[in-house]
Amino acid sequence: PNAGSTVNSQILNEVSQCVESINGVKEGRWKATLTFYKPMLRDQALSAEFPREFIGISLPEQPNKYYFVLRFNKIVLESDSSIQLIMEKLQSYKSRVALNFEGFQYQLGDFQLRVGKVVPSHSENLRGIVME
Repeated sequence: PNAGSTVNSQILNEVSQCVESINGVKEGRWKATLTFYKPMLRDQALSAEFPREFIGISLPEQPNKYYFVLRFNKIVLESDSSIQLIMEKLQSYKSRVALNFEGFQYQLGDFQLRVGKVVPSHSENLRGIVME
């Protein structure tokens, strides 16, 4: 087994136990997906007209929405979740890397805490842990 994956799994279990030991109430599972997109340009002369790259995010609390972050332009866009199918059919941008964030959600006093693992889409290789 991958030693890094084993260490991350142990840390994730320890963090979950710590949250529960300070009276964190497990409310269920959560999952979010972050995707890095790059353009599929047929005409390189048009490259200045399109964002060089951007990030797409789906969030569990907004299942019918999809968010784009255009880092270079410092813009955040909200769209209907069907935009992913439209982009796929238009073949204007393709997914370069997609990461799934999944784990458990806790209520801790006035705070909502999410603890989970980071896994590339279509893979089981644990890349890290996340706390929100």
